[in-house]
This record gives sequence, C-alpha cells and structure tokens, in this order.
Amino acid sequence: MKKQFFSVLLCGAVIFSAGTFSSCGDDVDDLKSRVSVLEVAVEDLKNDLSKAITTGASIISVEETNGTYKLVLSDGKTITIKTGSGGGSDVTVEINDSNAIITVNGTEYVLPLGSSVNSLIYSPETVDGIVTLGNAGADVSFLATPAISSSDLAKATFDIAEAHELKAGGNGLFKVDGEATLDGDFLKVKIKGLGVEAGKTYAVSLLMSFNGTAISSNYFTVKVDDDFSFASEDIGGFTIKAAYSPKVLENASFSEMTINGRDLLKLTNFKDLFDELPANATFSIAGKQPEGAAQDKKNALSDNLAKDGAWAMNTRLGSSFNDSEDRKGFLFNVIADDVVKAKIYVMINDELADVDLTGQFTDQAEAEWGGRDKSLPLGAQTINIQKGFANYETDYPIIHGGANEFFANWATFEVKKGDEPIVYSDGTKLVLGDLAKEYATGCRGLYWFYRGFAIYVPEALATTDGKYVDENGKSWSGAEGFGYDFWLGQYNEYIDNPSGFYPSSVTDFGITIDEATGSLNIPDSYTGYGFRIGIGAGYEYAYGVKRIGAAEQLGLFFFNRRLAPDGATMPAPQP
Repeated sequence: MKKQFFSVLLCGAVIFSAGTFSSCGDDVDDLKSRVSVLEVAVEDLKNDLSKAITTGASIISVEETNGTYKLVLSDGKTITIKTGSGGGSDVTVEINDSNAIITVNGTEYVLPLGSSVNSLIYSPETVDGIVTLGNAGADVSFLATPAISSSDLAKATFDIAEAHELKAGGNGLFKVDGEATLDGDFLKVKIKGLGVEAGKTYAVSLLMSFNGTAISSNYFTVKVDDDFSFASEDIGGFTIKAAYSPKVLENASFSEMTINGRDLLKLTNFKDLFDELPANATFSIAGKQPEGAAQDKKNALSDNLAKDGAWAMNTRLGSSFNDSEDRKGFLFNVIADDVVKAKIYVMINDELADVDLTGQFTDQAEAEWGGRDKSLPLGAQTINIQKGFANYETDYPIIHGGANEFFANWATFEVKKGDEPIVYSDGTKLVLGDLAKEYATGCRGLYWFYRGFAIYVPEALATTDGKYVDENGKSWSGAEGFGYDFWLGQYNEYIDNPSGFYPSSVTDFGITIDEATGSLNIPDSYTGYGFRIGIGAGYEYAYGVKRIGAAEQLGLFFFNRRLAPDGATMPAPQP
C-alpha cells in the first residue's frame, strides 16, 4: 500500500507560511487578527470536508505545486492545502490506495479516491464504425473524459458490460483480453470472442471499474469474421449430483438436471449441484434461452447467479420455465478458462404448479355492508374485510342473497396438497400453510387488491321521488350508480404492475385496500357517499401467481347504498 504523510496548514482565501508571526514586539491587535483569520480558515476546511462526506463526493485528483496540494472533488469543488505548521493548528493528510484521511485538530475526515473519468465513448476507426473480430480478437479505442493517467489506468479493470446479437439476445459472448493501454488520448482495449458465431454482428458495451466507480461505454458494433473458428467449447470435466436426476440429452453437448422448487430457493451456490467441476470453473446464464418465459426472464436469472456460482433469489423469477413446448427449463453454462465445459438445462419441480386455489369459493360474494341498519360515518376509518366475512354481524350487518354460499364457506375454506394445507381460513382470516410460506420466500404471498370501483347514490339522499339531483341538474336514482364505474385488471396484471394498476380516476377518491390484510382504508376526505368495491385476492410465490376463488374477484360489496350519515354529500359528478 502506498502512503503519503503531510503535516499541513490550510490555505483557504489566504495561504500562511512559516515566519508569519515575528515577536512579542509586534502589534498585538495585528497578531490577534491573523490568528482569527487562521481559525476561520480551519473552520472553513472542516466545513468543506463535512459537506463532501455528506454529499458522497470523492477525490478524483491530487495535485502538488511547491508544497501546495489541491484535492479536486467529483462534485467540481477544490480543497487547497499548504504543507507546513504553525498558528496552533494541527492538520495532517494520509493518502492510501483508496482513501484520503484528513485529520484536523484530532478529527478525522475520510474521503474516497474516485475515478476522474465520467464518460467512456467508443471511438470508431473505420468509416462504418464496425469493429471486425477474428480469432485473435480485436483492439477497440475509447475516449475517456476527463483523460485518464497511465498510473490510474493501471488501477482500473475492464469487462464487457453487455453484449447481444443485433437480431437476438445473448450474454457471455465476449471478454476483455489482456491489459488496457493508452494511445495518446485514447484507451485501447482488446476484446475476444467467446460464445459468438461466425458471420454474425453484435452490439457491445464496455464496463470500466476504478476505485468503486463503474462507467459503461456507449454501444459499438462488432462484426465476427466469416471464418471465425475460436474453440470456445469443450464439454466435459463435470459430474452432476445424482440427487438432481442428471441426463445427457440427445444432443450430447447439453445435459439436464431437475431440482425441487423449495431446494432452489434454499440453494446458495451452484457448485453444490456438482460432485465434480473443472478447475477455475465459473458460471453464467446462457445468452440464448428456450423461447418463452426463460428467454423473457433471462435478465432476472442473471441477477440471481454470480460468476463464482453464488445463487440468491435477488429477482423473483415468476415462472418454473416449464411452459415452453420446444424445451422446458432454463439454461446455464459452466466455463473454465474461457471454454464452455457444460451446458445444462435446469428443470424446476414446482410443487404448487397444479394446486387450484378456488376451494369452496366457486361463487363470489355480493352483499351490502351495513344494509339498512348502519352506515359508514364521515371521514377516515378502517374496515376489516376479513373480520366481516367471518362474523359479519359484529360491526356492519351484511345483506346478501340466501343462494350465495360464500360467507358460509369462508370459515371452512381450505386448500391442501395431499395432507398439507396451502391456504386456509383460521376462522378470522386467510393464512398460508408452511409449504406455501416456503414457496413465497421473498414474495408477497397472500395479497389483496380491488378490481372494481363505483360511486353510488345512497337512498337516503334521494329525496325527490327517489331521485337525487346533482349540481348540474341531472337526476340519479337512489341506490344506483353515479357515473363513476371502473373495472380494473385481474390478479396477475396487478402483480406485473402494481404501481400502475389503479388509474388516477380511482386513486383520486383515496379509498384503498391494504395489500397484506385486505382491510379497507377510507380517507379523511370521505363525505359519506355510497360506493361499490370489487375485492380480489391472490397468492404470489417464487414461480407463479394464483387467484384465490373462481371469479375474477372474491366479491362485490356495497357501502352506504341505502343509508348515509348526517351531513353526507356526493362528490362532483362526472363532467
């Protein structure tokens, strides 16, 4: 580790040097003035350093001229320091490979050394801008801004940020080969083809990492020679553990393994799937996946698998990848010294794939909350929907048709896989069994949403021949709609885009459903109008999502359709 130690005195607006103060015979007021200025300068330094740490600034360059040091920060600011001592101040600077440690009168301020480069632009060397790649690879030029020094370049590392065939997806196609060099103002980086095909054209982006800063270049086009014949594949040197039912496929270059869905969630490293691996083995999700969910979820798979084999469900997969007719599962590669040693399809045994969560809910509930006995009051309140299902006479008596068996079935609702409960009612709410909880690791599990929303005129406000007359003079029948009627997406659409599921025309009213509990939250702005809400529920787990109940929603529920609290008013009518 390279270290530099300086005993320094801050140079702010004024630079002090040895011999500033001469003798007791000097003017005392002048001495006090000079000391006061020094104290201000030290405080300015401390403030500048504190601000730099708070804003996350890094030091992108250190310059020294005749004993004066300039620390240039990533936010554009400069801190100037002059070596020396005096005036009762104690300021030291230690610069190592990654940080600058500045101590001011005993207080340490640590600033990281960052990259001076903030952009990396591909510099074409041919008229068409295409890099031609052969068996030996190709040199590619980049303009770094600001320019990088040769000493900093030695500390930088380079990799391929992303590469894909211009007509199809792909990763693991190229590598950076050897050390980057400087050619005048330009960086020269050699890239080498790995999983590329002769005659095809690819878009490639370079990644530069320096002192914790990662900078990606713009994309450049690489055309692989028609006679490219780099031997990037030599299958062998691995043994899949017998517990994962290994198979060699008809095309002997490929193998297959099967893993239980729960075991994949618990897995921490793909190395644990093998009894034998080649020396220097690394892992990557194959660039070309089976068509369907595996190809669509390629980036999600890559998020979960590290080069060293570490596996974690950083991104929910949402599929077991068994929906492709041509080839089920997803594909990963084992690579050693740039050579593909194994191409293995992973088949996931999703134990919940065939579980039907309809249960006894073959019909949907349709009921009036409160009926003719009680209305919701004005203002903010929370209604426990599940508690109402379980014991609906406790808070707000529910009027519902006798033919509807939903409420009777609620208390005994249970869906099992064999003898193991998946989702069931504990008498007051729906809960997950242990198997369902395991599969929902990192997911929502049971979730609630509303699928339909409408505004109704309470009968109590229909005072003229059963009609309510709005501010525009239009008549509305009591207990009927008021022109606001929205049908939203289904359970699986909610999962795909929950933040954009509800249009502003719905959210403007502020009535929401708690995703975790199903409780209905009514805002302080609620004015007692009637409304209908369609309530849905689903189960999200690692490899899919399922609807609770057979209908698109568990039920349609009406609030204040008959009664209204004192002072109730209707919202403004639709324009």
